[in-house]
Amino acid sequence: MASVSLASTLSLTPFHNIVGTRFRISPPRKFQVFCQSKTEELKIRKCSPLLEKAHLSSNVALVSEELKAVPDIWRFSAEKFGPRIAVIDPYHDPPSTMTYKQLEQAILDFAEGLRVIGIKPGEKLSLFADNSCRWLVADQGMMATGAINVVRGSRSPSEELLQIYNHSDSVAIAIDNPDFFNRIAEKFCSRALMRFVVLLWGEKSCLATEGMEGIPIFSYKEILDLGRESREALCSSEDARQQYIYETISSDDIATVVYTSGTTGNPKGVMLTHENLLHQVNCLLIASLLF
Repeated sequence: MASVSLASTLSLTPFHNIVGTRFRISPPRKFQVFCQSKTEELKIRKCSPLLEKAHLSSNVALVSEELKAVPDIWRFSAEKFGPRIAVIDPYHDPPSTMTYKQLEQAILDFAEGLRVIGIKPGEKLSLFADNSCRWLVADQGMMATGAINVVRGSRSPSEELLQIYNHSDSVAIAIDNPDFFNRIAEKFCSRALMRFVVLLWGEKSCLATEGMEGIPIFSYKEILDLGRESREALCSSEDARQQYIYETISSDDIATVVYTSGTTGNPKGVMLTHENLLHQVNCLLIASLLF
């Protein structure tokens, strides 16, 4: 909320009448007028231009049919392969199978859920987890908000993960499972600033929460539910959509920070743009067509 105060000293005749204005009289016939107006500050909403083109349709200049951001891939895939199976994950509880359409919707919900809990474009989020369907949704959902993810697997030492988290200026963390979090919790709670924690797999009740006072913990499902409810509200309310200034993710924007192995010293972060990653995707596509 923005507050604007206006103070001016005026001379009025006895017949002046100001409706709804508070004033303090000071002799002889002068008083100060204090006007306060509160305006709702518009939030910047950064979107993948193709993935979220439904929200950008009112601004033709922002709409694009080209792949500009990595998450745009999933709109293209959902339109082309909708009901076909995209991912199968038999190794987690529960086992998961997702079609291309379901995957696209999960990414949209996860991205919107992150916006609901306060993630802003350009902020960094650590994603410390191993490959799974939920890792994919979290990874792409983070990128779809215009945020930058910082990825690392669960087998890395706790001290290394802490160094990566702090060096990257991450504001929050998405973690694989309770056992993994409990292994790193003591170091992170005492030496890192975490705005929130997202648990991809398992139950929140299994987390060691000592030292976590004031730090919200969200399950994967809670993030999806928050995002789904917000998206439904945006679709049904013009007033809700008017609360945002819409911008699109540029291909030059940083998508992710990947850290080196650290075998010769502290891991070093490599910043990759959306264009970097899309170039790799295009090369794989060309290779698959050739062979």
